[in-house]
Amino acid sequence: MSLLIASDIHGSVSGANLVRDKVKELAPEAVLLLGDLLYHGPRNHLPDQYAPLETATVLAELEVPIMAVRGNCEADVDQLMLPFHLAENAWLWLDGRRVLALHGQQLPENGGHLKIENGLTILYGHSHLPIAEKRGMTHYWNPGSVALPKGGHPPSFGLYEKGRFTVLSFNGNSLVRDAW
Repeated sequence: MSLLIASDIHGSVSGANLVRDKVKELAPEAVLLLGDLLYHGPRNHLPDQYAPLETATVLAELEVPIMAVRGNCEADVDQLMLPFHLAENAWLWLDGRRVLALHGQQLPENGGHLKIENGLTILYGHSHLPIAEKRGMTHYWNPGSVALPKGGHPPSFGLYEKGRFTVLSFNGNSLVRDAW
Protein backbone atom coordinates (compact mmCIF):
# COMPACT_ATOMS: atom_id res chain seq x y z
CA MET A 1 0.00 0.00 0.00
CA SER A 2 1.14 3.54 -0.72
CA LEU A 3 -0.16 6.31 1.50
CA LEU A 4 0.48 10.05 1.35
CA ILE A 5 0.28 11.54 4.84
CA ALA A 6 -0.13 15.24 5.58
CA SER A 7 -0.82 17.29 8.67
CA ASP A 8 -1.33 20.83 9.85
CA ILE A 9 -2.52 22.54 6.68
CA HIS A 10 -4.24 25.18 8.86
CA GLY A 11 -6.46 26.67 6.17
CA SER A 12 -3.64 27.40 3.73
CA VAL A 13 -4.96 26.98 0.20
CA SER A 14 -1.37 27.04 -1.09
CA GLY A 15 -0.61 24.18 1.33
CA ALA A 16 -3.67 22.23 0.15
CA ASN A 17 -2.52 22.78 -3.44
CA LEU A 18 0.89 21.33 -2.53
CA VAL A 19 -0.85 18.20 -1.23
CA ARG A 20 -3.06 18.01 -4.32
CA ASP A 21 -0.07 18.31 -6.63
CA LYS A 22 1.85 15.57 -4.76
CA VAL A 23 -1.17 13.28 -4.96
CA LYS A 24 -1.25 13.81 -8.73
CA GLU A 25 2.51 13.27 -9.03
CA LEU A 26 2.89 10.23 -6.74
CA ALA A 27 -0.52 8.58 -7.25
CA PRO A 28 -0.81 7.05 -3.75
CA GLU A 29 -3.59 4.56 -3.08
CA ALA A 30 -4.96 6.82 -0.31
CA VAL A 31 -4.35 10.00 1.66
CA LEU A 32 -4.22 10.22 5.45
CA LEU A 33 -4.75 13.70 6.93
CA LEU A 34 -3.63 14.06 10.54
CA GLY A 35 -5.70 17.06 11.57
CA ASP A 36 -5.67 20.84 11.80
CA LEU A 37 -6.91 21.17 8.26
CA LEU A 38 -8.90 24.42 8.08
CA TYR A 39 -8.33 26.69 11.07
CA HIS A 40 -5.00 28.33 11.92
CA GLY A 41 -5.50 28.24 15.71
CA PRO A 42 -5.06 31.09 18.17
CA ARG A 43 -1.34 30.45 18.80
CA ASN A 44 -0.29 30.29 15.15
CA HIS A 45 0.42 33.05 12.66
CA LEU A 46 -1.84 33.16 9.64
CA PRO A 47 -0.45 30.75 7.07
CA ASP A 48 0.27 31.70 3.48
CA GLN A 49 -2.95 32.19 1.51
CA TYR A 50 -5.23 31.57 4.50
CA ALA A 51 -8.55 30.61 2.92
CA PRO A 52 -10.35 27.78 4.77
CA LEU A 53 -13.26 27.51 2.31
CA GLU A 54 -10.92 27.19 -0.67
CA THR A 55 -8.71 24.79 1.30
CA ALA A 56 -11.75 22.56 1.97
CA THR A 57 -12.60 22.66 -1.73
CA VAL A 58 -9.09 21.58 -2.79
CA LEU A 59 -9.06 18.73 -0.25
CA ALA A 60 -12.53 17.62 -1.39
CA GLU A 61 -11.30 17.29 -4.96
CA LEU A 62 -8.46 14.85 -4.20
CA GLU A 63 -9.03 11.89 -6.46
CA VAL A 64 -8.07 9.17 -3.97
CA PRO A 65 -9.71 7.80 -0.83
CA ILE A 66 -9.19 10.10 2.18
CA MET A 67 -8.91 9.11 5.82
CA ALA A 68 -8.74 12.00 8.28
CA VAL A 69 -8.45 12.58 12.01
CA ARG A 70 -9.55 15.64 13.92
CA GLY A 71 -6.94 18.06 15.19
CA ASN A 72 -7.04 20.33 18.21
CA CYS A 73 -7.85 23.34 15.98
CA GLU A 74 -10.84 21.66 14.31
CA ALA A 75 -14.26 23.03 15.24
CA ASP A 76 -17.60 21.30 14.69
CA VAL A 77 -18.29 23.65 11.78
CA ASP A 78 -15.12 22.42 10.06
CA GLN A 79 -16.73 19.00 9.77
CA LEU A 80 -19.58 20.64 7.85
CA MET A 81 -17.09 22.09 5.35
CA LEU A 82 -15.44 18.78 4.50
CA PRO A 83 -17.02 15.94 2.51
CA PHE A 84 -15.14 13.33 4.55
CA HIS A 85 -15.38 12.35 8.20
CA LEU A 86 -12.90 13.58 10.82
CA ALA A 87 -12.39 10.69 13.24
CA GLU A 88 -10.87 11.21 16.69
CA ASN A 89 -8.27 8.61 15.72
CA ALA A 90 -7.92 5.77 13.24
CA TRP A 91 -6.47 2.26 13.40
CA LEU A 92 -4.65 0.96 10.35
CA TRP A 93 -2.95 -2.31 9.48
CA LEU A 94 0.11 -1.69 7.32
CA ASP A 95 2.21 -4.68 6.37
CA GLY A 96 1.06 -6.57 9.45
CA ARG A 97 1.72 -3.69 11.84
CA ARG A 98 -0.85 -2.00 14.05
CA VAL A 99 -0.77 1.72 13.39
CA LEU A 100 -2.62 4.37 15.38
CA ALA A 101 -3.24 7.64 13.52
CA LEU A 102 -4.15 10.68 15.61
CA HIS A 103 -3.45 14.38 15.71
CA GLY A 104 -1.06 14.28 18.64
CA GLN A 105 -2.45 16.46 21.43
CA GLN A 106 -3.52 13.20 23.10
CA LEU A 107 0.09 12.03 23.56
CA PRO A 108 1.56 12.27 27.08
CA GLU A 109 4.38 14.60 25.98
CA ASN A 110 1.71 17.05 24.79
CA GLY A 111 -0.29 16.93 28.02
CA GLY A 112 -2.63 14.12 26.94
CA HIS A 113 -3.43 10.92 28.77
CA LEU A 114 -3.29 8.36 25.97
CA LYS A 115 -1.88 5.03 27.11
CA ILE A 116 0.55 3.76 24.50
CA GLU A 117 0.83 0.02 23.98
CA ASN A 118 4.31 -1.31 23.36
CA GLY A 119 4.94 -2.27 19.74
CA LEU A 120 2.58 0.19 18.07
CA THR A 121 3.41 2.65 15.36
CA ILE A 122 1.97 6.08 16.11
CA LEU A 123 1.34 8.47 13.20
CA TYR A 124 0.67 11.97 14.44
CA GLY A 125 0.87 15.67 13.62
CA HIS A 126 0.44 18.57 16.06
CA SER A 127 4.11 19.39 16.72
CA HIS A 128 4.80 20.66 13.16
CA LEU A 129 8.15 18.84 13.31
CA PRO A 130 9.24 15.93 11.10
CA ILE A 131 9.97 12.99 13.40
CA ALA A 132 10.84 9.31 13.02
CA GLU A 133 11.95 7.74 16.26
CA LYS A 134 11.67 4.54 18.23
CA ARG A 135 10.98 4.63 21.96
CA GLY A 136 11.25 1.14 23.37
CA MET A 137 9.27 -1.03 20.97
CA THR A 138 7.02 1.83 19.80
CA HIS A 139 7.63 3.81 16.62
CA TYR A 140 6.61 7.49 16.51
CA TRP A 141 6.31 9.15 13.17
CA ASN A 142 5.28 12.71 12.26
CA PRO A 143 5.18 14.16 8.71
CA GLY A 144 5.77 17.71 9.93
CA SER A 145 3.52 20.54 8.75
CA VAL A 146 2.33 21.45 5.28
CA ALA A 147 1.71 25.13 6.08
CA LEU A 148 3.33 26.14 9.38
CA PRO A 149 6.53 24.10 9.87
CA LYS A 150 8.61 24.67 12.98
CA GLY A 151 12.25 24.24 13.88
CA GLY A 152 13.53 25.71 10.63
CA HIS A 153 12.12 22.79 8.61
CA PRO A 154 10.50 23.30 5.21
CA PRO A 155 6.85 22.42 4.55
CA SER A 156 6.67 18.64 4.44
CA PHE A 157 4.52 15.55 4.03
CA GLY A 158 4.91 11.85 4.64
CA LEU A 159 4.94 8.89 2.33
CA TYR A 160 4.44 5.27 3.28
CA GLU A 161 5.36 2.67 0.72
CA LYS A 162 7.04 -0.74 0.73
CA GLY A 163 7.16 -0.88 4.53
CA ARG A 164 8.89 2.45 4.95
CA PHE A 165 7.81 5.86 6.22
CA THR A 166 9.63 8.84 4.78
CA VAL A 167 9.14 12.54 5.43
CA LEU A 168 9.81 14.64 2.36
CA SER A 169 9.91 18.34 1.68
CA PHE A 170 7.69 19.34 -1.22
CA ASN A 171 10.78 19.77 -3.40
CA GLY A 172 11.54 16.06 -2.88
CA ASN A 173 14.32 16.14 -0.29
CA SER A 174 14.12 13.41 2.34
CA LEU A 175 13.97 14.86 5.86
CA VAL A 176 13.60 11.69 7.94
CA ARG A 177 13.14 8.01 7.21
CA ASP A 178 11.90 5.16 9.39
CA ALA A 179 12.28 1.59 8.17
CA TRP A 180 10.56 -1.18 10.06
